[in-house]
Amino acid sequence: MTQTIFTFQSRQTALQMTLENNSRRGHRRCGHRHSILRGLLFVLLSLVITPFSSADEQQPEIRVGMSAEEIFVGETIDYQVEIRNTETPSAPDVSTLQEQFKVTPNGDHSRNQSTTLIVNGRVSEETVLSHVYLYRLTPTVAGDLTIPSVKVVIDGKELASRPLSLRVVDAEVQDLVIAELRTDRQTIYPTQPFTVSVKVLIRPLPASDESPLLPLRRQPPQLQLNWVDLPAGLASGGTSEWLQPLMSQNDTGFRINEISASSGSFFGGSRPAVFELPQARETRNGLDGQPINYFSYELTRQFVPEKTGRYEFGPALVKGTFVEGLNGQEFRGRRIVAIAPTVSVEVREVPSPRPATFTGGIGEYLVAASANPVRLRVGDPLTLNLEFARGSQAGSLELISAPDLSGTPEIVENFEIIDKAPTGRVDGDIKKFAYGLRPKRAGVSLPALNLTNFDPTTEAFTEISTEPIELEVAEASSLSTDELVGAISPSGNKEIRKSDSGIFQNITDLAELQDDHVGLTDWLPVVGGLWCLSLCSVTGVIVHRRRSNDAVGQRRSQARKMAQSRLATVSQFEKDGKSREALRQIRAALLGLVADTQNQVVEGLTAADVRRILQDVGVSEVDQHAANQLLETIEGTEYGGVDSVNVTSSLEIATKLIDSISPVLQRRSVR
Repeated sequence: MTQTIFTFQSRQTALQMTLENNSRRGHRRCGHRHSILRGLLFVLLSLVITPFSSADEQQPEIRVGMSAEEIFVGETIDYQVEIRNTETPSAPDVSTLQEQFKVTPNGDHSRNQSTTLIVNGRVSEETVLSHVYLYRLTPTVAGDLTIPSVKVVIDGKELASRPLSLRVVDAEVQDLVIAELRTDRQTIYPTQPFTVSVKVLIRPLPASDESPLLPLRRQPPQLQLNWVDLPAGLASGGTSEWLQPLMSQNDTGFRINEISASSGSFFGGSRPAVFELPQARETRNGLDGQPINYFSYELTRQFVPEKTGRYEFGPALVKGTFVEGLNGQEFRGRRIVAIAPTVSVEVREVPSPRPATFTGGIGEYLVAASANPVRLRVGDPLTLNLEFARGSQAGSLELISAPDLSGTPEIVENFEIIDKAPTGRVDGDIKKFAYGLRPKRAGVSLPALNLTNFDPTTEAFTEISTEPIELEVAEASSLSTDELVGAISPSGNKEIRKSDSGIFQNITDLAELQDDHVGLTDWLPVVGGLWCLSLCSVTGVIVHRRRSNDAVGQRRSQARKMAQSRLATVSQFEKDGKSREALRQIRAALLGLVADTQNQVVEGLTAADVRRILQDVGVSEVDQHAANQLLETIEGTEYGGVDSVNVTSSLEIATKLIDSISPVLQRRSVR
């Protein structure tokens, strides 16, 4: 990032003008003294504004920061490690953090800056080298914790960061609000659906049978879940389809994460979105052993695993002010944080040993085979196409690999396999493989292929088969001389003899002689017409492009530069105490980048629109999620859905996002 500063030059010019005016108003005998004074002031001013030290003169250093100083058990903080004044930074050693925290890397990016200062035509530059590493820390214990120093080795010298203090508050023991996380299955195979549910139990209101959420409509409690955004490796319905039917009509219910009705994620409006969860009653004993007929609220979502692995859900947090009792005729509130511990689901690998014909498919698949051509001679190439169609209870098509045809004796005996491991191509719910084969002998056909899938319901391997394909394979015949030259009329001489007199030596019938001269005059109109047609076509294309694409292309090419220009103003707004305006600039940079590269109107673009566009052009799911979360968080701040947002952290995320998604956006556009 490069900045050019002209402020000091204008101030110095104003100072010189003031001195000159004072000089003219004074006596002539004082002119020499004023000249000396101007010189001294110029030297002092130069000393103030010019002492910039380059990165080469500064020593390497390590800085750290975190997103919060107090959290509850189960919550996560963002931890940042910045390494400055070195061109070749290495990742810090964060092993000391793992004693009390679960450490999850969250990426890294360069934040180098170059500043140019112009004073009276003199140019000085300052370069700041900075590389940022991001982590997410989840405390494993409660209390007043110390985030220990992290270390990095630069040029053979070890640097250590300063330790930080973090207060982790454990959930208090109470029976006013209870939160629980559940899964209906703990161990499954890919393609087997399972459900995750969060249940919140709230004590009834004093002397009332109404919902305990009714008095909380002005400040609904918040529910924090880590599975609102679809975890990688799992399939489910869209978030909007899942939550849209639960939108509250009277603001009674729960806020979920930072979803805001103003964010446009799938709603409109200008307030935090409130969701009305299905309500029931459930009796449990309180802390004193007496039964309490709680109000129960439950949110459920179904997932289908497409890949093996362990998936963790939670912890889930419920935060808010709930009614604890009465003060006269008014309700008495109490701030409560209830935590539901993490639950996990293990998606197992297919058991071993596996049949040699196992394709990797888990669940229900159909397979079909076809060949082209079906009429050929020995040694001619043919293409064998295999198509796997995914059923409703089947895993990801990525699990399917190309079957090994060398395991089928009939194919090995009768065909030469040209391509033994072709690359599959996914088309909707079908994955296609194309093999190259050559028949070794006449009269052979392609046999039925017996393949194997794994049925997760019965935990057994099952066979699927293709239909055999009939071929017409003929012997490769030897070609005679007349077949090579071409068919000659029986009345002519079929034998060609070598002769110095010319090829017409053996022709006795004058009718066989023809004029072999090329008539150029006959072809000139055709050639000229083709040239004219080509010229007109090229001219039309050029005119069309100039009329329709110039403005679009220029806008796309300048998109990244404009976005970076907006981000360059954020730091100054933050220094001036204008945090909200700084966040608006970050949001404008992201929205402007998407709108400019895709030739869309930036006004009216929402976070959901941006995520859809990023998905359509092929941006990674990680960047899609990061952009969506950043935009929703900023918009929540704008309309009151979020209390505060760290501008510096948001700027770093936006800078990294623009560097990552710009190349993809500029290469592709949504039609």
